[in-house]
Amino acid sequence: MRLRTDGVTWREIDGETVILDLASSTYLKTNESGSVLMRMLTDERTETELVDGLVDEFGIESDQARTDVESFLGMLRERELLESSG
Repeated sequence: MRLRTDGVTWREIDGETVILDLASSTYLKTNESGSVLMRMLTDERTETELVDGLVDEFGIESDQARTDVESFLGMLRERELLESSG
C-alpha cells in the first residue's frame, strides 16, 4: 500500500503533517508518528514495514507500534487516501 498521489498533497510542519485531500476538500493533521508513517507511505510499504519503522524511530514495543499503525491506516482508508498494489 502507499499514499494516494492523485488529488492529495501534504506538508510536514514542526513534526506534524497536514494532509489535504483536494477531491473532498478535507484536511487531516497528524502527530509525529503519523508524520513518520506518511514519509514511509510515499513508497509501497507493507504493514509490517510500517510497524518496524515506528519501532526503529521511537524505540517503542512492536505491539504498541502495530496498534498505532492499524489506527493510522484505518483513518487513511476511511478517507480513501491509500492505494493498494493488490
